[in-house]
Amino acid sequence: MNSIAKFVRKLSIFLGGERFANELDEEMAFHRAQVEEELIAGGMTPDAAHYAAMQQFGNSTKLREQSHEVVVFRVETVMQDMRFGLRQWARNPGFALMAILILALGMGVSVAIFGFVDAALVQPLPYASPERLMSVNESNAESPRWPLSYPDFLDWQRLNKSFRSLDVYSGTGFLLRTPSGAEPVPAERVSGGFFQTLGVSPILGRDFNPAEDRIGGPNVALVSYGAWLRRFGGRRDLVGQTVDLDTQVYTLIGVLPRTFYFTRAGDAEFWVPLNVLSFHEQQRTFYNFWGVGRLHAGVTAQVALREMNAISKQLQLQYPTPDHYEGASVVPLSEVIVGEVRPVLLTLLCGAGLLLLIACVNVAKQESGKALLQTHRNVHSLDFDGWARVEQGMPER
Repeated sequence: MNSIAKFVRKLSIFLGGERFANELDEEMAFHRAQVEEELIAGGMTPDAAHYAAMQQFGNSTKLREQSHEVVVFRVETVMQDMRFGLRQWARNPGFALMAILILALGMGVSVAIFGFVDAALVQPLPYASPERLMSVNESNAESPRWPLSYPDFLDWQRLNKSFRSLDVYSGTGFLLRTPSGAEPVPAERVSGGFFQTLGVSPILGRDFNPAEDRIGGPNVALVSYGAWLRRFGGRRDLVGQTVDLDTQVYTLIGVLPRTFYFTRAGDAEFWVPLNVLSFHEQQRTFYNFWGVGRLHAGVTAQVALREMNAISKQLQLQYPTPDHYEGASVVPLSEVIVGEVRPVLLTLLCGAGLLLLIACVNVAKQESGKALLQTHRNVHSLDFDGWARVEQGMPER
């Protein structure tokens, strides 16, 4: 019987206490009668059999109380504990408040840290089918995970058959011109299908379209939910408005969901399509982009890794350069995101548990110390009383 069923049964018995007592008396009487019949059949007289059966079962009242304790709530005990706790509180309000404060602090910290650990390590990533999302990057013996070059990304995206979509992202920043002056803001450059790959849709406006993802495409931007509230007051007419980023006019086309957060991008406020490349970013040996891909259904990370390694070796033969990476890295996106913070979060969780344990031990030690001090005072009072009675010529108690 599971704990819920046990609780329901105890509650039903508690509410129907008189019926339970009658059924218990009937059950006990039945078993005593059975024993008496067996003893009489064995040659005992009825009186002797009745006495032997009563002796075998023991005190009926005690049995009834024990059965009641096993299957029913001990309301009397709970009330006694509550009265004792209230008396202790009234007698030592300072100690009671200090104990509550210490335990509340320990439990509050533990719950807060567990919330972070649950969100980061236990709960899945807040994207559609997160188990199919992979971090896709260059690799070699010295650097297991290294950024992609933009030309390699285009070839990987074109040649692979394992990924339903493959995109890249790269952190950046802008100077946002406001009425009070220029202000630096964090931002992220992403290829056009980045949000479709993650399975994220704007709550206001639209996502990037293919024309905006091409080199030389128009200046458009998506806004994070926090920036929408903080900088634009949550205005519903934001779509179509313009902002000045690095002296360039960008048209705002949408607002990202409140729950969207991409750890690798930090606190990016603006997301722009990857339609402008520097001279270095156009080189195959300039590694500045991180890849993220969504596997086709039924394709494993191992299968995708083998294919990406084959493509990487093919590109090395096609574009032989001494600084070109010869391999690929395909690992679950969750491992990349969580792997960096897992040791820190686990350490914090252990620390929070230790803090709660120390709090409980401190409260218990204070309570034990108070009890010992009170006992010492009582003994000292008795000794002094006995000495005073002897001094007065009275017999010592």
